[in-house]
Amino acid sequence: MPIVDGRYEAKLSTTFATTEEGIDEIKKKLRKSRRIRISNIPMKLLEELKPLLQEKDLKIVLPFGEKPTEDLKRLGEVVTTKARIYADFKGKEANSGSVNFSDMVFNIVWGDDQILNISTMEYRKCVKCLSETFEGGWRYAQKW
Repeated sequence: MPIVDGRYEAKLSTTFATTEEGIDEIKKKLRKSRRIRISNIPMKLLEELKPLLQEKDLKIVLPFGEKPTEDLKRLGEVVTTKARIYADFKGKEANSGSVNFSDMVFNIVWGDDQILNISTMEYRKCVKCLSETFEGGWRYAQKW
């Protein structure tokens, strides 16, 4: 952790003002990254991101009940979660998904294919832990 003005300082996360701003940041990061792990994001968003996922080290965990298209299978390894992954968002249950990079995780809260909130986790130890969580979910997902 860096020391700034004589004290430890670390940025933990960012919550975007709008979902559009969050999606734009995800796209910027996708353009620069090689290794990407995607879990439980809305199919509509996954479709929008597909052009940026070409020629990447890619693993995708689809939401509960979804099946991969041939297009998705050509992009990388694809499985479907066997679990319902959700969060309490402002007192209501909503799906929780992520786009993981080596140094940052974008958290996506959504329901009925509508994105409700996008935030990041940027603290290195938490990013590492969330990456390990992805790998655990991958092992127990429905293989195609």
